[in-house]
Amino acid sequence: MTCRKLLSAIFISIGLFAWPAYAAADVAYTTGNVNLRTGPGTTYGRVATLAAGLRVTILSCQSNWCQVGYQGMRGWLSANYLERSAVIRPTIVVRPTIVVRPPYYGHRPPLPRPPYRPRPTCRIAPGYPCR
Repeated sequence: MTCRKLLSAIFISIGLFAWPAYAAADVAYTTGNVNLRTGPGTTYGRVATLAAGLRVTILSCQSNWCQVGYQGMRGWLSANYLERSAVIRPTIVVRPTIVVRPPYYGHRPPLPRPPYRPRPTCRIAPGYPCR
């Protein structure tokens, strides 16, 4: 029974010590497409690319780089791409250009129809001309 009390006391104390660190975490938004890296610099490997306007949790900062968390991922972002408030950009609507093309006939246009020639109406044996 005392072992259970001891374990519960340990877990409660860990929770109390972890709470201030979680509460001190700050929130920021990305201002452009930015690479999430394994370390504070462009020479470190890329973990992911975050799109503009995503909410990230700032864990710590040093010089011009901040360690952030986003959906279970941790990495470093350039502080130039972080903003304390959400940036709302207007939506630009681009109307498509409609191009009308003539019908497609394969690799070339259709051949013109030959002129109309009436057939002779006389019925004579083959090889004899009609008059």
